[in-house]
Amino acid sequence: MTTPELSVVVPTHNVGLWVGELLSSILEDQSSAADPVDLEVILVDDASTDETFEIAETYAARDPRLTVVRSPGKGGGQARNHGVSMARGRFLAFADGDDLVPRGAYAAMLRKTRETGSDMVVGRFFKLFSDRVWWPVRAWPAFDEERTLVRLADAPSALRNRACWNRVFRRDFWDSAQIEFPDASRSNDIEPMVHALTTARFDIVTETVYVYRDRPGPGSMTAKSHSPAGIISYLEQELRCARRIIELGDPQVRAEYASLVFDADGWMAIVRALRGMAVVDPVALEPARLLIAELIALFDDAGIDDLIDSLERDKRWGWRLVSSGQWATAARLIGDDVRWADRTVADLLETLKLVADSGVVPLRTLQRPLVNAVATISLGDETLVGDDLADLVLKHRDLFTAVAEAVAAGETGESGEAGELPGWRLGRIMAALEDGPELVRQVVSGATDPVTATSLSLVDGRAHLHLAHTMVEPVRLRVVFLHDRRRRTLDYDATELASGSLEVALPTAALSGGRWRVRFEGRDALGEFDGPVIIHEDVIGERIGERAQIVELDGRPRHGIEIPLSFGERGVRKARRVAGRIVRRVRR
Repeated sequence: MTTPELSVVVPTHNVGLWVGELLSSILEDQSSAADPVDLEVILVDDASTDETFEIAETYAARDPRLTVVRSPGKGGGQARNHGVSMARGRFLAFADGDDLVPRGAYAAMLRKTRETGSDMVVGRFFKLFSDRVWWPVRAWPAFDEERTLVRLADAPSALRNRACWNRVFRRDFWDSAQIEFPDASRSNDIEPMVHALTTARFDIVTETVYVYRDRPGPGSMTAKSHSPAGIISYLEQELRCARRIIELGDPQVRAEYASLVFDADGWMAIVRALRGMAVVDPVALEPARLLIAELIALFDDAGIDDLIDSLERDKRWGWRLVSSGQWATAARLIGDDVRWADRTVADLLETLKLVADSGVVPLRTLQRPLVNAVATISLGDETLVGDDLADLVLKHRDLFTAVAEAVAAGETGESGEAGELPGWRLGRIMAALEDGPELVRQVVSGATDPVTATSLSLVDGRAHLHLAHTMVEPVRLRVVFLHDRRRRTLDYDATELASGSLEVALPTAALSGGRWRVRFEGRDALGEFDGPVIIHEDVIGERIGERAQIVELDGRPRHGIEIPLSFGERGVRKARRVAGRIVRRVRR
């Protein structure tokens, strides 16, 4: 019997609906007259209870390159290891029984490793969902171009891809590195692939070499993650990966791995587990908490707090909650696969109260979601009737008070949020709480933007801006047109603001060249406030006028007015640039 060049190991478990397509894609689509691939396929069935084994035997009966056996153990890791022990090829590959291998994929990887003598070749892949296709490799710079004989330190983002199926290994490398799959219930390839990546000289090809099929059902790996045992198994492997990464000693690889775990794979493992649990049992999850604490401790000297503080809000809070054992609150925060903005205000406020009561999340960071819950999000909440919103805010008076006090005291919080939301927004709600439901309802409808633009157009040489406001007993309002340090202001008193709307008309000739944005500064019974006038696309009328046009500002969902520079203004700016260069030369 001749020795094949490539051995493909295929573990299977209840994949009868898909295994035929996978076997056809390997046995029929990998060789061509121009680029032949001498391969064998070893299918190791892991106790399937459907027709998987019988279908595979049918294929084996007509193709001698396929060997079908039962696994001597239990689990995908043992099935893969058994397949490796039977493999005779000089090169080794893996495929899952419900996926697909594109035409010519193995030929492309073998061609590359023959040229370079590399230990491993990795290619691109995509994930096939029932309603979409996702190319995760597009976010990983390591896969932007073909690479030859690199180490992980040369392409740290290759660490993002820890699946075993989109690569080919040189068999003598596999054996000498003593790589094997752990006996784990899920994600059993991340540890051996980190082992390979930290040991091998590898190539990267730009061909698509694998199609991963994300399928529903209780037999899928996703379903197995919905249990304490699943998340514990995953974290045990992640901890071993972390130790190997730290032993490597490369700071860039270490940073890449920390980001991978805390911003991506590790976080999604927690999300899937908590969303899939019918009951969140902190006792059963205590081993997971201890593993998370140990994982965080490994990176403590690498500024892990800074990394967590830089994450999105839910991830920041979530890691702090689960590391302190508050799994039920984390589950409430993450929700049942429902986006934050799609929840009811009642659910949001209850969730924020639990987060506040946890004691591990800085109260100051609750300011933005608290205000948005009662202002922005409430506008689209059809469950609110009559004074329901005011009643909800009054019910959670203590929550608002605690957050407001933390903001006022300048409590140290996580980076990013506090400075982005002016304190007067929360202050207006707190002031309204002193006067009861009627005022609360009036205020929260405009707590985010008490002054809003209802139209903007350029007509007859003027900028016509219509504003609506939700000011309470208005005292004054100033509309400010800003360009660099220049300001054009228009002031309005209580009498002019009594109707709740305002028309601003400013000759464009009064504005010098450049981009002008619009802000508001005001005072009413609830205090002082200021902010940008948000001008959305749907309120813009005539965009082009005499000597002016309406433009988007800084790529944000607000607009302003652009005035072309006059000849004199262009000359002044050029003179300033020249003078600046002269000053810099003199200083040198």
